[in-house]
Amino acid sequence: MKEKEKRKLEKEIKKAQKKGIYNPKLRLGIVGLILVIGTVIGVSYAYFEEQSTTVLIINAKVSKKITINVKANNGTVSNSSQTVDYGEKMTFTVTPNDGYKYKSVKCTEDGGERRNVTTTDSATYNDTNKTLSVIPKTSQNATCTVEFEETIKIFDHEYIVKGTLSSADVAKGCPLSDGDECSGLYKMADYGSSTTLNPDTPGGTSYYFRGKVDNNYVKFGTGTTFDSNNEKKDLMWRIVRINGDGSIRLVLDSDIGTSKFNSAYNARKYAGYTYGNSHPCTNSNPCISDFSNGEYSSNNIGTSSPIKSTLEDWYQENLSGYDSQIELGIYCNDTSYGSGSETGWIYYGAYQRLRGTSNSANPQLTCPDPKAKDGTSTSDTVDSNGYRNYGGVYKLKIGLLSADEIVLAGYMPLGAGVTTSNYLYYTPYSYRYFWSSSPYNSNASNAYGFSGNPYYCYLSSSFVGDTFGVRPVINLKANVQITSGDGSAVGVGEGPFVIKTN
Repeated sequence: MKEKEKRKLEKEIKKAQKKGIYNPKLRLGIVGLILVIGTVIGVSYAYFEEQSTTVLIINAKVSKKITINVKANNGTVSNSSQTVDYGEKMTFTVTPNDGYKYKSVKCTEDGGERRNVTTTDSATYNDTNKTLSVIPKTSQNATCTVEFEETIKIFDHEYIVKGTLSSADVAKGCPLSDGDECSGLYKMADYGSSTTLNPDTPGGTSYYFRGKVDNNYVKFGTGTTFDSNNEKKDLMWRIVRINGDGSIRLVLDSDIGTSKFNSAYNARKYAGYTYGNSHPCTNSNPCISDFSNGEYSSNNIGTSSPIKSTLEDWYQENLSGYDSQIELGIYCNDTSYGSGSETGWIYYGAYQRLRGTSNSANPQLTCPDPKAKDGTSTSDTVDSNGYRNYGGVYKLKIGLLSADEIVLAGYMPLGAGVTTSNYLYYTPYSYRYFWSSSPYNSNASNAYGFSGNPYYCYLSSSFVGDTFGVRPVINLKANVQITSGDGSAVGVGEGPFVIKTN
């Protein structure tokens, strides 16, 4: 054998040894019979022209067994471990849980090294028959993990659910200066479909949009907005969330003008969406303001704030013809005790959740009862059971976003954001603050509420007597249908979801 050929063979042998196998096609020129580690599978003869010696050729390989274990996140595996010869195909049945679909597969060797499934293992998932096929291409045993991701359908269009957020991530806002990876659809506990409201055992799950979102546009109804010159036009909304009862919460992608939250700010009661209520607005007995037979009716809930009156007048003028498609939904004007003193400055529940802890925010979609500290009666605004007679839990046809919802949408609870790409941003009055439904704090002569700054994407505290933008919020019934659209903006894709009107 020539020296050049020897070196070539030695190189090939070393490569095969490193992999832990001998290539079945490798022919090793030797004189005499040599047993190579493994199993001799055949013998043949060949002649080298430069030599008169007959050279014996041995075809040999190592018989190597490979074990692959398969796991599934958010799914099940029916045959989770298989052992085969190197290079042979394995097939596993891997089924996603209900509401989940295939995302990816990753393989890791027993030593912990990540394997590139495109070059090291041939791993393919078939979504039709729910099988994973793996052909191992190294000598090491491995574990392959199949990842399934949650999805929901909104108007028959599939959306990927990114999961739940930690309090630290919520506090960062979204999008961030270094990208919009935080944007998408998330979930958290909410009221369920039961008629009994219990904030401690919600019973439902809400799916909410966050950050730089461009697939939550909805066209529904006609009406006037701040820039329509008092002429009715098609109304564009953004989906805020799918509520726990299946209804669809929308916020107007604009505002309808401006209003004070309340007529004054020099008393605690002016933190309330209503005040002087004849009964506390609680989960067991929410204050109701319903629209039927062409007019509003309420269950003796006291004096309405100017912003409540502004919203309900606009509803009656613009949306009364669509009333059968709009749910009587839950709205929160949280006047529960958060911190502070009942005889000094009271910081209400939303403040405590969103700003009470540094670098942390804990928004919620259920609404606490409007109870004073320790349930004690300390003033004429608190009854003998310790409940305030302003604010609380409401069932309404139209209302405002809570501060919790604004933070979940991606606003910074404290400190300015860094982007205008959050979906709650709107033009041309991008610097105009808009009111939330959540009170901030109060004392005997001052009342503050939370407002949103759409340009810098953060929450602010403001006198309830200030004049800010009014952004209506409604809840479409769960059974509404669309005539067209995929949730994108006008002129993009199929355009916004267009609601089929009755």
